[in-house]
Amino acid sequence: MVIKFHFKSLKTKIVVWFSIVTTILLLLFSISFYYYFNQTIDISIQNDLSKTALYIEKKIEDNESLDNILKDEKIKHIEFAIIKNHNIVKKSSKFYLKNMNKYIDTNRSFYITDKGEYLKALFIIGFKQPFNGHIIVIQNNIDDKSENVLDSMLVLEPILLLLLIFIVIKALDKILIPIKNITQISKQISIENFSHTINLSSTDEYELKELINSFNDMIKRLQDGVENLDRFNSDVSHELKTPLTIIKGEIDIALKKQRDSQYYIKSLNSIKDEIINIQSIVDNLLLLTKYSKENISQTFVKCDLDSILLQAISSYNDISNQKNIKIVLEKFEPIEYIGNTQLLYTIFSNLLDNSIKYSSSNTTIIISLYKQDKIYFTVEDQGVGIPRDKIDKITEKFYRVDESRNKAIKGFGLGLSIVQNSVELHNGILEILSKPNQGTNINIIF
Repeated sequence: MVIKFHFKSLKTKIVVWFSIVTTILLLLFSISFYYYFNQTIDISIQNDLSKTALYIEKKIEDNESLDNILKDEKIKHIEFAIIKNHNIVKKSSKFYLKNMNKYIDTNRSFYITDKGEYLKALFIIGFKQPFNGHIIVIQNNIDDKSENVLDSMLVLEPILLLLLIFIVIKALDKILIPIKNITQISKQISIENFSHTINLSSTDEYELKELINSFNDMIKRLQDGVENLDRFNSDVSHELKTPLTIIKGEIDIALKKQRDSQYYIKSLNSIKDEIINIQSIVDNLLLLTKYSKENISQTFVKCDLDSILLQAISSYNDISNQKNIKIVLEKFEPIEYIGNTQLLYTIFSNLLDNSIKYSSSNTTIIISLYKQDKIYFTVEDQGVGIPRDKIDKITEKFYRVDESRNKAIKGFGLGLSIVQNSVELHNGILEILSKPNQGTNINIIF
């Protein structure tokens, strides 16, 4: 039968199980100790009586008179009898033994009797030559030390058990302090409040440090997740306002009065364009919030950077041909890399898209991909360029250098922000060098 205990408190459960296990161990120890202690006492008494019997036998061998043996100072506290043919030849004055014959059936016997606080021990040894007979030695009033030990254990062990339980309770109180702190802090955490973390102490044990670090990391991940969600909601509401307003305006105008089919076709095409814009905005914003430092490594695989780059260039051939822009691979090497293929493709395609958008017709875009001590990817165009004071802001979401100047160029200001985020997730470096009306040179180092 298995005994089950149900406690709501972990501390109570540990204390109860500790008390049960400790009690069982103390009982087992006490029983074992008491048994072996008794055995040791019995052996010690038997050895003493055996030495006395042998001493008496030696006196007999030396032909010493029995009267002198009785007067010997070494054995005067011992009761003894010398027996031949089951009859007592000589005995001490105090010696008395009932049913003597049953004790001397064997050559060597030891008996011990518990008399309450004292023990009585009897030892019989038989001899053949020169003395042919038995010697019985009896010692009365032997102090029962095992009883004293038992009494001491009955008093001390409950005290020891209570002391150990007290120490365990105090130790648990100290050990559980970080857990109590975690509980208190977790109650204060909400979507509006992620400012609380647990401070590490140099005295904290390794397991507690792991728990505290894990909890603080969890708070940081939750905070990042909520911030990303808030940013996403803010960005979506901000950026979708314009295309939704255009769509609503087109529908309102179309519904005011009956119009010809060409007008409706034009209106529907305008709505379709705005829906495509909305889809592009949402896709890009989702890509910005989809990956983080914590989960990106799980998506890494071995891939060919050169193949991904060629795929990106191929997808922009038609757009570059329309502007008669020539894409030149100046330095191009096959390179294996471990990363997220979707983000790597996004890096290459966004940089190509920007270079083509902001380059004049009949110009050249030079691309390089090579490896030295690190991996280098560069895109150099002959486009409109970026003013020096705007370069630091160009990777911010929805930032465009000159909206009035670039309003003919479609875009939402998310491309370089996605590139920057994707490069950082691969522990890379993004460098932007540009001069207005001369072009832009973008370097990425992995």
